[in-house]
Amino acid sequence: MRSGFDMTIHINTERGEVVVEQQKAGGVTTHKRITPQALCDCFLTSRYDDERHPTGLLPEGCIAAVMEKKFVYYFIRYPELYADVTYYDTEYRDFPLPRLVFGFQYMPKERKVAGCRVCVVKDERLTLDTPTYRYPFSNVHGDNRICTGNNALPIYKNPARLHTLMSYLLRLPNNDDLYSRDNNRLHAEYRDLLEQMKGKTPSHYYTDVLVEDGRTLKDFLNGR
Repeated sequence: MRSGFDMTIHINTERGEVVVEQQKAGGVTTHKRITPQALCDCFLTSRYDDERHPTGLLPEGCIAAVMEKKFVYYFIRYPELYADVTYYDTEYRDFPLPRLVFGFQYMPKERKVAGCRVCVVKDERLTLDTPTYRYPFSNVHGDNRICTGNNALPIYKNPARLHTLMSYLLRLPNNDDLYSRDNNRLHAEYRDLLEQMKGKTPSHYYTDVLVEDGRTLKDFLNGR
């Protein structure tokens, strides 16, 4: 059996050198210079970790999940292209929508949602390079954060139920907060946009309404 020995690692940050000092049996001391990369490789290949980190059951339509120490980010494609929306006191039933992807910042320990985001994507098979567009409606900041006003978000003990939050957010009453005519090609006021789009097909957004924002789905997934 190979005899054991003590090892000391000396790191010189100014010269970027790593010296390994070994104290062997009989009082023999050896020194060997190695590269910082070799030291990193040694740590990585010798690490033993058999822990598993399952996500659990993901929400329906989830296209990606990012786990951090405090948060789990779930990104979900909204499956529908129609929804019942309200602008002030006017309800628009079965109103057409462009293709939407939501992002939820979930706190597993507290079992609640800390933040919501949404982006408009090209209606195609999603890839990281799928183009995104400016959100044409209200209540969404330029960085895709959803403003929920004084509306309390539901508690989700099981994150698999997060897909229901998308419909909840779309049902919230809309007003002119954060609305901009520059976010649609028609340069229409909000009510005019709703009146022009009611009864149309979702494809009309891509031919007549949406404005590209110069970003991609990858940018949305990497945002916080």
